[in-house]
Amino acid sequence: MLPARRKIRAGIRLSKSLFNYGSAWAYSPGRNFIGGLLRKTVVIRLVSSWLAGACLAASINAQKPAAVPSTLPGVSISAPKIDGVLSAGEWPESGHGDGFFDKDTGLVSDEKAEFWIGYDDHHVYFAARAYTDPKKLVDEEYRQNVGLEGNDAFYLALDGMSLGQDFDVFAINPQGATSLRLAGGRAAKTEWIGDFESAGAKTPEGWLVEAAIPWTLIKRPSAGKRSLVFNVLWFRSNRSNTYEWVYTQEDFAKFPKWIDVNVPEVKKERTAKLLPYGYAGWDKEQGHVANFGLDLKSELTDSMTLVGTVNPDFRNVENAILSLDFSYFERLANESRPFFQEGSRYRSFGFDQRIFASQRIGDFDAGLNLYGEIGRTTLSWLATGDFGNRNSTALSTSTRLNDKSSIAASYVGNFQRGAQNSAGRLLYDQRVKDFTIYAGGMGTKDGVVGGGHQLTAGMFRESGPYTMFLDYSEVSPNFFPRLGFAPEKDFRSLFAEYGREIQPNGKTIRDYSFSVQGQYADHYHGGEYRRKAEGSFNVTFANRLRLASQAMVERFEGSNDHLVGFSLGYPQGSPYRGASINYQKGRFDGIDYKALSVQTRYRPVRRSQVNLSMQWTEYDEFSRQAILSANYDLSRDSAIGGRLVRRNDEWNWYLSYRLSGRRGNEYFLILGDPNTPEFRKTLVLKAVVPMTIRF
Repeated sequence: MLPARRKIRAGIRLSKSLFNYGSAWAYSPGRNFIGGLLRKTVVIRLVSSWLAGACLAASINAQKPAAVPSTLPGVSISAPKIDGVLSAGEWPESGHGDGFFDKDTGLVSDEKAEFWIGYDDHHVYFAARAYTDPKKLVDEEYRQNVGLEGNDAFYLALDGMSLGQDFDVFAINPQGATSLRLAGGRAAKTEWIGDFESAGAKTPEGWLVEAAIPWTLIKRPSAGKRSLVFNVLWFRSNRSNTYEWVYTQEDFAKFPKWIDVNVPEVKKERTAKLLPYGYAGWDKEQGHVANFGLDLKSELTDSMTLVGTVNPDFRNVENAILSLDFSYFERLANESRPFFQEGSRYRSFGFDQRIFASQRIGDFDAGLNLYGEIGRTTLSWLATGDFGNRNSTALSTSTRLNDKSSIAASYVGNFQRGAQNSAGRLLYDQRVKDFTIYAGGMGTKDGVVGGGHQLTAGMFRESGPYTMFLDYSEVSPNFFPRLGFAPEKDFRSLFAEYGREIQPNGKTIRDYSFSVQGQYADHYHGGEYRRKAEGSFNVTFANRLRLASQAMVERFEGSNDHLVGFSLGYPQGSPYRGASINYQKGRFDGIDYKALSVQTRYRPVRRSQVNLSMQWTEYDEFSRQAILSANYDLSRDSAIGGRLVRRNDEWNWYLSYRLSGRRGNEYFLILGDPNTPEFRKTLVLKAVVPMTIRF
């Protein structure tokens, strides 16, 4: 999880994960706040250290990537055979690239890889080859449209609209397993996502992949000769690290171009894809149960998508479970419902404070979800109705003004008797060399609480081995987004952070990193709120053993708090086999705090996975939580699985059979309820029958 203030830069920048490649209000903080801040030596030192670090980073002659082409020509080719064999003359030499760089630091990869890209009127063709030890590859996945985290894989990232807002990302591992992350975000339904042909193979020199990607899967411009923004990424499990062909430093202007591509006129049928469902079963409390509903999806244009749902049912969706970690404030688990996942990357509603969080919307009767791109602007609009109770809407837009700047605006409305609420947001960001500068704010108007606001401005540098961040924020006492998430209010705050990652040349340590950060905050109308300093140090050894440590001291609302923590994990980066242990000890609000957590991951046989997470905390009273999950793939499209959750004296478990992830009917047989605190005696069979209406 990102530390609180890091969420700001994670949302503004082009994300550093390998799956994400989103008018400002001028103001002056109160003079009393600034005057008090400047009298505090610790804050002066923090800001001075930050500025000194910035100067030092600019002065150090770090290793720079060798010059590579910033463009590749579009080459029309005859359709290659997708068979895991790179036959002579099959792939265009003019569409060839090689040489990869660490995505975070820009250091040259110590292993070689290369790729080819071409196209015809129906597909974009992609092939890649890595020269590495084939015996050390991680290629556990063998299915289509699955997550490939931890697997060796090549990723082709395409921004067909050249907007810099989002990418279509196509990934293939050595077994030919695929992962799709289409622009805007999609729910994991094959009829809605689509698929593409792929093949992979191990060779004595390493491994290779081939793929044929339909143009219909790609957000693309109108037909004609065009230039598309792209990059190729390569995840190496032997270093748990991602490399890219062109080292971009998350700067959209530095991304390579695929030029002179004759984008074809793709004749795509206008359809409405329907997913009607029905379920029937038995429940101990209700007796016989039955219900039905409908999900639908339609591509209104090549760049706009409409999703709808009537009487939605999420009984086959596991909700995320929060840990027992201490917090003075409310926490929210991640959203896992498919309706809200569609178009999620086109939504920008805030960071630490945000005016919309879909988790606030519980059961509802019907919903619409429109998202896509109009010119240089992305759009997302959500509307849900719980008839007779509450209607809600959330609108978000983001416009890339040029390669260096963008502006985002959003509105959220909650229409409910006695709880009327509206909220708005505006954010501007500008890239200046290696820094991103941002400013913006949010405002709310509530029928009960009244009006409130949030303002923020700052700058950060998070490219190469250095992290630098400086942020001012203020939140008024009456800031209240009913459909959002605002855990902290009534403060003015200055936050600073400096961090660095180092990859030494020795054979013992793979990398290590450290960060220091501090916060000085007063209440909005004066009076001490928080003084905080925190540091962390992490090291990963060549054998993939990872050690991490943290220390924090804080004065919060008059309470002198502190926390120290240590963790140990092995092997780093493996989602299938491994273990980690974390211990924390501290004091909050005058009460001692201790926490111990253990996580294990084990794959007994190829198609199975067992995960166990346990946590014990002591803070005024003893609490414990255990989560055991297991899954076994019967085939590429069917599996049995379940989850057991114990939280203190409450137990819940469920078992399920799933036939899904393919085109055609889907079936779910579920014993128990995945999302209740305690076991519920219920057995339900759910069926989903896809239908298509052409118009």
